[in-house]
Amino acid sequence: MGWKGLSSALIILCYSSLSFAEVSGWEWFERSQSSVRQYNFEASFVVIKPNQVDSYRWIHGVQDDSEIEQLMPLEQSGVEILRRDQMVYYIAPEKTPLATSSSTIKELPALLYRDIESIKSLYDAVPGGATQLSGRSAQLLRLTPLQNGRPGYWLWLDSQTGFPLKIDTLTVQNEVLERWVITHILPHATLPEALNVAASAELPAAAETMPAVALPETPLELSWLPEGYQEVSVTSAMVPQQVLEQWLLSDGLHQVSVFVQHSASLPAQAFRDGATTIFVMPNNQFDVTVIGPVSIETARQIAESVR
Repeated sequence: MGWKGLSSALIILCYSSLSFAEVSGWEWFERSQSSVRQYNFEASFVVIKPNQVDSYRWIHGVQDDSEIEQLMPLEQSGVEILRRDQMVYYIAPEKTPLATSSSTIKELPALLYRDIESIKSLYDAVPGGATQLSGRSAQLLRLTPLQNGRPGYWLWLDSQTGFPLKIDTLTVQNEVLERWVITHILPHATLPEALNVAASAELPAAAETMPAVALPETPLELSWLPEGYQEVSVTSAMVPQQVLEQWLLSDGLHQVSVFVQHSASLPAQAFRDGATTIFVMPNNQFDVTVIGPVSIETARQIAESVR
């Protein structure tokens, strides 16, 4: 290569490096969200929690501007989950599929699917360094909460496509609560063959499998919400049996469920399942249970506000 060619190569290299460095944190995040919607792929991933590892097969495809997605547990005979655009089906052997209206599978990381503007109101996105992950060049992206009480996230994204390869959910002290890791991925140019049957299968509509369920009348109220949260509607399929009252809270990314049940005469309990806190507080004639990705102290404040 002559001097002229070398100079051109150096200019291209410098320009590429500069462009790579100038990509903002939110641009990386937007790439990540787009990648799980627009590509055809088969993948496997694990969810790692203290004393527990769950493995899944994840298949996604796009056909005629419609999305088809399938999620299956690998290590147990569990429920297969299928999404076709705005409908999600939970399919178990010898049972009628349960259908619900949703554009996402809730067992996949919510961070990848929620409205980016809502997430921007909760987090700051800062790119980190590049590293190698499973033989791929990966860009680190840190999402730091703007208010206390929310988990932080570190995402490692494929440097070329933005596809998420690893997501850590962290405490304020950057301790890992839960880890989501891609262990295998196979891209496809067209709809993966494994989705051909799912694309045309006859499945029920949501209304046929989700009858309305009325809760008993109670004078109970929830008098305090964490900053940024508001009450949202609850579908009947989300209401456990023997519940006197229930509230569902959301900040646009996370969801927290609050249940009131008859007292079981048990002491207060608090523990974490990965990034999820489960807090149970006895209160005279009833028990209040709070479940969601909040700190134990925040869960306690929510429970104490039920009056």
